[in-house]
Amino acid sequence: MRYAHFSLILILFILLSCSGTKDGNSDDLKIIALSPGIVETIFFLGKGDNIIGTSGHCSFPEKARSIPVVAGISDLNLEFVLKEKPDIVFLMPSQKNISEKLDLIGIKNITVPQETLADILNSFVVIGEEIGLKKRSETIKDSLDSVLNLFQAQEDSSEVLISVGREYGSPVSHVYSNGKTGFLNDIMILLGHKNALDTSIPYPKVGTEAIMTIDPDIIIDLVPETAQNEEELLRDWETFKMNKAWKESKIHIFIGSHTTIPGPRIFDFIKELKEKGL
Repeated sequence: MRYAHFSLILILFILLSCSGTKDGNSDDLKIIALSPGIVETIFFLGKGDNIIGTSGHCSFPEKARSIPVVAGISDLNLEFVLKEKPDIVFLMPSQKNISEKLDLIGIKNITVPQETLADILNSFVVIGEEIGLKKRSETIKDSLDSVLNLFQAQEDSSEVLISVGREYGSPVSHVYSNGKTGFLNDIMILLGHKNALDTSIPYPKVGTEAIMTIDPDIIIDLVPETAQNEEELLRDWETFKMNKAWKESKIHIFIGSHTTIPGPRIFDFIKELKEKGL
């Protein structure tokens, strides 16, 4: 199985990226990072200690939990920014209004798209260039490209429904799924599958009846950290006992924020999918 080499490649590119790839002295750089994916990417590149402010829900790695929260989805603590004078603020495309405010007060800011799998790969370089780690970030991107090439599978006829959110601990009445856009869709295509939903809406709400009608070959249930175990979460899907995915034991539960945050851990998620035979 080609994906068995993933850990070896991961260790290899980390060793390469940490050896002689620093472009300049950026130890005193002050960074604000306004999304969990961006925060994780900066930590992965080795500059997490330089982050002085984040947005909400930045909980990985553990150190990120202690960094002051200075922004939400669309608001920013300008008093904090003016006091701390960060060298750079990294933000999402959806935070254009924050970018405009930062422009007005002369604070350098960079928008970092992480919507698609290609975006996530490119974000290493975009961020790395700005924090003095261009060579390291390019090494990481090239190495991850090689990993994804190992995972590339021939297209098959399997249709996959992804649940990215639902009520847990009760029979499934609806899910928030993933349309034919974004990195989760890209991952399914990479692994040779098709998206069961024929829509470009990013996260449509799909009811029980619709799921039964679609009757996907595979259901992937992405669950945040929860007290429930996999067996309990699987029981929520008993409503679909007459559907293919249940009958063929192809409802797969994945627990953890790493499955939906567009950062370095998304490649661990791809590895987990392959280990489940997907």
